[in-house]
Amino acid sequence: MLLGGLSQILFTDNVPFLNESMCLNRRNRFEPCGLCESACAFDALKISAGLPFVDEGKCTGCGLCASVCPSEALRLRDYKIFRDLTANDTVKCLKAGGNYCVKSLSPALISAIVIVNKGSNFVMPCQNCKLSANVSGAIRYFNFDTAFRFLDSLKVSHDVRIIRDESFESECSRRDMLAMMFARGKRKGSNVLEDVIFHDKNNIFLAREFLSDRLKDSHAEISPGVFYDFSVSESCDSCGMCEALCPSGAWSLKKSESKAELTFNAVSCSGCMLCVKKCPVKAIKLREKFSWPIESKVKKEFQRVRCRHCGKWFTVNEPEQELCASCSGKKL
Repeated sequence: MLLGGLSQILFTDNVPFLNESMCLNRRNRFEPCGLCESACAFDALKISAGLPFVDEGKCTGCGLCASVCPSEALRLRDYKIFRDLTANDTVKCLKAGGNYCVKSLSPALISAIVIVNKGSNFVMPCQNCKLSANVSGAIRYFNFDTAFRFLDSLKVSHDVRIIRDESFESECSRRDMLAMMFARGKRKGSNVLEDVIFHDKNNIFLAREFLSDRLKDSHAEISPGVFYDFSVSESCDSCGMCEALCPSGAWSLKKSESKAELTFNAVSCSGCMLCVKKCPVKAIKLREKFSWPIESKVKKEFQRVRCRHCGKWFTVNEPEQELCASCSGKKL
């Protein structure tokens, strides 16, 4: 009992923090998002004044609210994944004596761990778990299945076991406790991986950047889940709505006097689909397969000319258009 209590004190002080500018309730106030509130099994998170508010006294740091956030606006301060890896490469969930719900790990983080460690055990006895009822309805996809499909498409070998044995529900042993406390310094490759996929200042999760650096030369086709890709049709009129709404800055509309370019950065995209839902002309569609390479790509180019009447530069919708929309409406 003492060890279990010490484990909670040492490892679960991990209240999620909110990047308000990325919250979909700020980006799209007419269609409020409440996935984080519905995912919380401890009544620790409520939507207040349009934004998530966390009661630190009730929060267990399980991470489910962060895992269902479409824009990654909610994040745990520290997943402590490398301190949790014991000598047997085992990560335990809250119920099995660990520090968070293992199902809250994102597909990108699971993929990054597997690429470095090759073999890992994830202990998650979900039967009769208080979190299980919330997990099934709140998470958009089963993150392990998504990660494994991603790795299989890249032909990355992995030996991963998901252990659901209820016997792991017991208190962690003294040996396991010491292993968790000192594993960070002894785990082969763990320090390197931790430095790479977490931001130095505030532990912001950057697993997609870690993966992209290692997969730039890949030509495999993968389904959306870790990375996303979109097509832009000819109906796009360079209104800039996608850039304005995108919480992660994945879309960018760059304008010069003679042209405009709409670019997309897959590494930044969290897959919230706000660009698809809110495009005024329905020009953006999710692609069924991710298109490599990963770096930013120009999705559409637009010609710009100077208005014959007012002199302002504008995007040309028709080849011989000479007046901007404002001047055209004046019937000059």
